[in-house]
Amino acid sequence: MANILVTGGTGFIGVPLVKKLQSLGHNLKLLVRESSDIIPFEGLNNIDYIIGDVRDNEILYKAAENIDLIYHLAAYTRMWAKDKSVIEDTNVKGTKNIAQIALEKNIRFIYISSFIALGGTPIDPVDETYESEEGLYLDYAKTKFQAKKLIKDFINKDLNATIFYPGIAYGPGDFNIFGQTILDITARKFLGCPGKGDNIGSFVYVNDIVDGVVSVIDRNDLKGEDFILGGINIKFGDWMDLIAEIAGNKKKPRHFPMSFAKLYALLCELKTKLTNKMPYTNRSTVKMINHNWSYSSEKAIEKLGYKITPLREGLEETIKWYKDYIEKEKN
Repeated sequence: MANILVTGGTGFIGVPLVKKLQSLGHNLKLLVRESSDIIPFEGLNNIDYIIGDVRDNEILYKAAENIDLIYHLAAYTRMWAKDKSVIEDTNVKGTKNIAQIALEKNIRFIYISSFIALGGTPIDPVDETYESEEGLYLDYAKTKFQAKKLIKDFINKDLNATIFYPGIAYGPGDFNIFGQTILDITARKFLGCPGKGDNIGSFVYVNDIVDGVVSVIDRNDLKGEDFILGGINIKFGDWMDLIAEIAGNKKKPRHFPMSFAKLYALLCELKTKLTNKMPYTNRSTVKMINHNWSYSSEKAIEKLGYKITPLREGLEETIKWYKDYIEKEKN
């Protein structure tokens, strides 16, 4: 069994990843902030917690002691931050910090990036060789693009790294942009679909991502390789309609002009300036949805045996969880 350090282990993908690794008998260290929620791991053995984050080199060196493998997921993923510097400091500088330590200590490094690091795409699915700065409006997107290039530079310096690009992840417990969309459609609170809804997204069930990144633990032939862990490529409008159908919401999400969506996003941003709280959406997010994000997972399917959960099946599990969550919130 391996000694594994996980950063970002309390995040949406991190929680099921940690549980999977623990169930396989690995010895785990989790780098967590003092504010991190570790309740999902109560009662689990073989987990040590290191308090800190990827911006602190001293803590990182301590966390990396006696480690065989690092799963690096830690990132600032939200669309907005009170202090924008935290996004670059975490996503780029933090990634550089831990990659440098992995290189110095000759620790195998698995970087969980994002589809967005490859950039916006044509309608037809692209593979891992694709790179574009189209659609990189969010600071999160720009920094993930930079961090991907940084890890590739480290690979050229002999870092034993493998990069994964998950598609648009969904599943129980997600409250980021697309998870909030599923929740709001399920709760019949969703405003509607901006534009015609005919742009493509690659939606992947979170457990598929976990299975994909865990499948490489015993592989010694993947240094410098990168893999898209995508899902079903579907139009955003059709994705929303399917959510409404499964949720039993007879009213499909309405479509409204992109100009209205941008105006609404601007009003959300103005409200944020007054309240200093996370906006419901912003103009960068609206512009992002107006691009295609269409990806092929053929390489992962062929080389890793990667499997994709049918979209309806994954959404049924997800919506069931959200319905339970909505009922709990009422009580």
